[in-house]
Amino acid sequence: MTIQPRAGRSWGAGALVLPNLAWLVLFMLGPLLTLFVISFRGYEAGRGIQDSWTVAHYANFLTDPYHLEILGRTMRLGLVVTLWCLLLGYPLAYGLSRLRGFARAILYFVVLLPLLTSAVVRTFGWMILLSNNGFLNRTLMDLGLTEGPIRFMYSMDGIIVALVQVLLPFMVLALDATLLNIDPRIIEAARNLGAGAVRVFVQITLPLSVPGMLSGSVLVFTLAVSAFVTPSLIGGPRVPVMATLIYQQGMSLLNWPFGGAIAFAMLASVIALFLVAMRLGQQGRDRQERGT
Repeated sequence: MTIQPRAGRSWGAGALVLPNLAWLVLFMLGPLLTLFVISFRGYEAGRGIQDSWTVAHYANFLTDPYHLEILGRTMRLGLVVTLWCLLLGYPLAYGLSRLRGFARAILYFVVLLPLLTSAVVRTFGWMILLSNNGFLNRTLMDLGLTEGPIRFMYSMDGIIVALVQVLLPFMVLALDATLLNIDPRIIEAARNLGAGAVRVFVQITLPLSVPGMLSGSVLVFTLAVSAFVTPSLIGGPRVPVMATLIYQQGMSLLNWPFGGAIAFAMLASVIALFLVAMRLGQQGRDRQERGT
């Protein structure tokens, strides 16, 4: 005898989703759509947003080498930060997934520790560490590794160092969740068949953790290219990125239409990269399935 699900249960589950859906539509999609409409409005300095419609803001952005250079710099920043977070986060997540009990709780707390303070406080801490007379440069010079201070402040290298520390927990959490979901019976079966630790990791653990790598990379890349506090404080005006450029157009110059066009141009670039990454990931999974 089979029990048919009642229609009331599905309606009840849908009702639980409605508050969250209404919140997203009202406070996320609503402002985005408003800004998208504004990006097609005309603008005149001293008079503000006009009633006319135009695509000149998008054309100006796509034909200006200065703005395209900032877009490319922002994409490179996101890719480099994502790569470093993946290289540093995978061993940490692998070790975390193997721990149990009190040791796992302690390491988990250490991983989450950077998220317990605001981005402004963390960035000010990095400004102290990365300055010419900061702890890092003084240590390098005292050890004789460098003759003078390395310029981390107001440089891309300083932004990368700070963002990797800020965003590393997101990569670790995504990888840890995937590694924990790997069925241990698969690994035990491989060991019983004579596979060593290296072969088990390369042929089983690493391929099965690809979804976590992809989800963590997407999350870190999104947060890196949209970061504002860290690039603005550590990079300053010498290293502009898309977030600081949008803030300058919207808040300093009050050119909301052009700022909106820049924002949606960056959004389109990020979506295009995501589609490429998803396509490559799907091709890799297809090859893996054909191989097995």
